Amino acid sequence: TRQLRRLGCSMDWANERFTMDEGFSKAVLKVFVELHRQKLLYRDKRLVNWDPGLGTAISDLEVETKEIAGKFWHLRYPLADGSGHIEVATTRPETMLADMAVAVNPEDARYTALVGKQVKLPITGRLIPIVADDHADPALGSGAVKITPGHDFNDFEVGRRAGIEARDMLNMLDAKAQVCQTADGLIPAELIGLDRFAARAAIVDRLKAEGVLIAHVDKEGVEHDAEPRTIQTPYGDRSGVVIEPWLTDQWYVDARTLAQPAIEAVKSGAIRMVPKSWEKTFFNWMDNIQPWCVSRQLWWGHQIPAWFDADGKAYVAETEEDAQAQAGAGVVLTRDPDVLDTWFSSALWPFATLGWPENDDPTLGGRYPNDVLISGFDILFFWDARMMMQGL
Repeated sequence: TRQLRRLGCSMDWANERFTMDEGFSKAVLKVFVELHRQKLLYRDKRLVNWDPGLGTAISDLEVETKEIAGKFWHLRYPLADGSGHIEVATTRPETMLADMAVAVNPEDARYTALVGKQVKLPITGRLIPIVADDHADPALGSGAVKITPGHDFNDFEVGRRAGIEARDMLNMLDAKAQVCQTADGLIPAELIGLDRFAARAAIVDRLKAEGVLIAHVDKEGVEHDAEPRTIQTPYGDRSGVVIEPWLTDQWYVDARTLAQPAIEAVKSGAIRMVPKSWEKTFFNWMDNIQPWCVSRQLWWGHQIPAWFDADGKAYVAETEEDAQAQAGAGVVLTRDPDVLDTWFSSALWPFATLGWPENDDPTLGGRYPNDVLISGFDILFFWDARMMMQGL
């Protein structure tokens, strides 16, 4: 803070706060427990943006999408009954190790007779169904789409609509984005442990050897393994590593429910944005908000106040003693090693830094709510919107 003082910033220096101060940390734990009690915070198995470089889940806002020169591979998946095949295309052929379905559009007459039949995957030999889903666009490629619910956000939703529970979705990568064995044990041993990009090359070679890779012929009539494509690719904004959609257990906040009072406050004029033109961007983000993953696999931060018994049941409480009381005497508990997303605690800053919850004055001495907040547009959703969500 010395630099800020030398710059002439006029602050309430008598009330300086640090993220990990004891009083502020108590407020963070209390809010977590209270949200859980209200069923607005829960543990779920879902796909997250996994950063293999940092070894943690990150939020959508921490993902940078870049255009790269990529490839589009076309594959033949043989029908299990030997009557033919179905063509699919992918930018990530390595994920076929965890394919669980092939989707076709229910209105696509080419595939009506195939819905309900099975495909026998190359390399693994796994039998997977052909399902009808609107996600498949008849006008794109062959109109058939390989579905890997454990490694693609759209495929995750298709899988759920097809009746596949998250706990049953196959995962073929570990936390370092190296190939691991799937629950059905069908991945060949020589692929286990390969980095995802090394696995991609190995799998393309195997698909060629099995005769199921469809060559791309360019304008000069030359054959290539894949069609060149410009691909939108997600990167971690801090690690610079390609993000992997990864199926894992995390803690989530019901952001859609918490967003409603904030949306109404802006619509009613109770909260004004200057310039007003940013309201459109604000509403677009808030109206389409997704469950907020608030757990992180980092070594620093507010440790999540949850304890697990030997069966994996979670007990959420402000103290270990309270958690033990919930579990019962003699039950061995282990605390969740994960920490909270820094924006979870930051969202409480306007009131948690002023003595809440010990100070039960609604205005916290006339200093809450704030009158004016000057903010960069880049944290409108990281921080500003979340302060509204937690404060209202």
